[in-house]
Amino acid sequence: MATPAEIAQLATMRDDLEKVGVDWSVEADAGALTLCVRDPTDGEIRPVATIVEGTPFVFQNFLIRAASNQVLALDLLDRCRRAYREMAGRQQKQSKNFATECAMKCKSDQAFRQYLIECHDLRDATDAERIKTRVRSILGIQSMAELNTDESAAARWRDLRAAFDRWRRGP
Repeated sequence: MATPAEIAQLATMRDDLEKVGVDWSVEADAGALTLCVRDPTDGEIRPVATIVEGTPFVFQNFLIRAASNQVLALDLLDRCRRAYREMAGRQQKQSKNFATECAMKCKSDQAFRQYLIECHDLRDATDAERIKTRVRSILGIQSMAELNTDESAAARWRDLRAAFDRWRRGP
């Protein structure tokens, strides 16, 4: 997380870029190099600095690209922030305790037991442990805890649960 000072500095960067613009260039005139910017307020090209003769091209390029590099950095930062928020939102949605939900269905949902008998060859539905064992086998997991830690196992559980719901609603 950014500190309050860093947040303020980012805000200043954004404000500065808006005020000075990002269209920078170098103009050559009789051996002199002038760093220029297109003024965002009126579109005029304004000289802002003279580059000393003999300044290596890499330094000139750095000066010309400084504004566009800041724009890129801020854009990447914004995209990272959006991606982080999206991931956090998905994680909150996925934070449902599928292992507990599955265990409860195995233990006390008679309709779920009947579904397993009819659709998944469960032979003995009188013992909750046998039911759990059959469900773990159907889902391809060793432990119910995997439903909370393995996205593909959670997806298989959601699919099984959806199939059960369809079965329960009937044709």
